[in-house]
Amino acid sequence: MSRSALPLGSRLGEMEILRLLANGGFGIVYLARDHSLDRDVAVKEYMPSHLADRSEGQQVTVRSPADAETYALGLQAFVNEAKLLAQFSHSAMVKVFRIWEANGTAYMAMPYLRGPTLIEVRNSMSAPPTEGWLRSVIDPLLDALEMLHAQGFYHRDIAPDNVLVSGPGLPVLLDFGAARRVIGDRTQSFTAVLKPRYAPIEQYAETTKLRQGPWTDLYALAAMVTFLLDGLPPPPATARSVHDEMHLLADRDIPGVSRTFLSAIDWALAVRPRDRPQSVAALRDALNGRLTPPPADRERLPAPVSETVTAPAPVNIPPFPATVRLHGARFARAGRFAPRPWLVVPASLLAALTVAWSVLPGMPTASMTAPAPTTAQLLPPAALQVTAPASTALPTVESAAMPLVSALATERADDNVATAERAPQAKVKRSTARKIAPERHLAAAPPAPSVGPAELCAGRNFFFRPYCIQRRCDEPRFKAVPQCVQLRQVARRHDD
Repeated sequence: MSRSALPLGSRLGEMEILRLLANGGFGIVYLARDHSLDRDVAVKEYMPSHLADRSEGQQVTVRSPADAETYALGLQAFVNEAKLLAQFSHSAMVKVFRIWEANGTAYMAMPYLRGPTLIEVRNSMSAPPTEGWLRSVIDPLLDALEMLHAQGFYHRDIAPDNVLVSGPGLPVLLDFGAARRVIGDRTQSFTAVLKPRYAPIEQYAETTKLRQGPWTDLYALAAMVTFLLDGLPPPPATARSVHDEMHLLADRDIPGVSRTFLSAIDWALAVRPRDRPQSVAALRDALNGRLTPPPADRERLPAPVSETVTAPAPVNIPPFPATVRLHGARFARAGRFAPRPWLVVPASLLAALTVAWSVLPGMPTASMTAPAPTTAQLLPPAALQVTAPASTALPTVESAAMPLVSALATERADDNVATAERAPQAKVKRSTARKIAPERHLAAAPPAPSVGPAELCAGRNFFFRPYCIQRRCDEPRFKAVPQCVQLRQVARRHDD
C-alpha cells in the first residue's frame, strides 16, 4: 500500500475502499464498494504526488505554498474532465457515474472493468495480429474519438496501457489525463506528462504552426497500431523531426495485413501535423480504401545495406559498353548506370593508373572518341571506394566509384590480329609529344613499322588506355620495349 493512498476500509461517503488498483503520478485508483447501489466501482482520486501529500487522516495538502495555484488548476481540470465524460455514453469510453470534492481533493466513480491492457494482450501473442483483429480494436476507438472531437475535446494520451480490453473483448479508453496536461504546461514536466514514443511533435510545445487537434490523437492511435504490429512503438517524434529513421509500414510485407491498411497508418504517423489526416473520417476512409493517402513526404529508407560514399556530380565521359557483366550481375546503361550498388576502385590500382598516366604523353595516342565494343567482360576490383583528389591529372569521370576496367578483361578475342584491322600507330618520343598542339595530339599518329603495347591499346578509352599499356608491358615479349622500360622506371621511382 502506498504511503499517499487511503488506508483499506476508509469510507468516502457511501464508498468503502477495498484495495488499491493503480497509483500514478497524478492520481490513485481504488476498488471500492458502493453500498448505496450494492456494486463494485473504481474510484479515482486526484493526487499529484510531486505537489501534494496526505496529512493525518484523509486530508490532502499542498507541499509548498508556491505550488498551490498549480495544484488548484489541476484539480479544476480533473473535475471538468469528469463532468465532460459523464455526458458521453460509448462502449469504448469509460463512463463516469459521479464526481465530488472532499478532503482537499476530488474523486470520480467509474465502472470497475476487468481485463488486460493492450500491452498485456500484445505481450501474450506469439505472432503479430491480423488486420481483422486490429480493426476490431481501432474501429470502436475511432468512433469514440470522433464523438469527442466533435465536442472539441481530445484525449491526447492514447497508448496501449491506456486501453483496456474488457470481458466481451471491446477496447475501452482510460485516463484522459486532463489534470496532468494542465500541470505539465505550468511546470514544463513533459517527461511526466507525455509518453515520448506515442506523443506527436505538437504535444511538446504547442505553437500557432503546431496546434493540437484530431490529428494529435490519430498520431498516437497509429503509434499504438505500430506497437501492436511490431511489439515496439515508433521512435520519438522529436527524433523523427530531425532525422526520420522509421521505415514505412506499407513498404513491408506483413502477413494478414493489407497495404491499404498500412498506408493509412503511415499517413497518420507523419511527423508534421499538416501531413496527417485531419479528421477521424479521413483516416477511416483511407483504412477502407475510399481515399488514397498522399505520398509520404519523408525519406523512404531502404533495407540496411553496406555503407557507401556519395558520388560527385556527373560530367560528360566517353561512352561505356552497352552492357557490363560483373560476376553475374548486370548493369544496364541508359544514359547513366541503373540504380544498382556502385562499383569501387582500390587505392593501389588508382595509384598505378596515375603512374601510367604520367608517362602516357610519351606514347602514341588515338582519338578520344574511340568506338566502344558491343559487349565486354569486366573483372571488378575489391569493393573499396576511393575518390581521386582534385589535383590529380586524371580526368573527372561520372563517379568516383567508377569501375577500373582491366585491359585483359576488355580485350577482344581478335586482339592478336589488331594490326590487320587497324592502321599501325607511329611511335612518338616524349619530348616531341609535349610540343604537339592539343588538337594534333588527339589525332591518330602516323604508321609505325612495329606494333607495341601502345598500339595494341590504341582503341581503348583514354581513361583505361594507360592501364592497358601497363598490363601489356607485363608480357615477356614487351619487356625490352622502351615504352615499357620507361614505365617500370617511373613506377620504381614512385614506389621509392
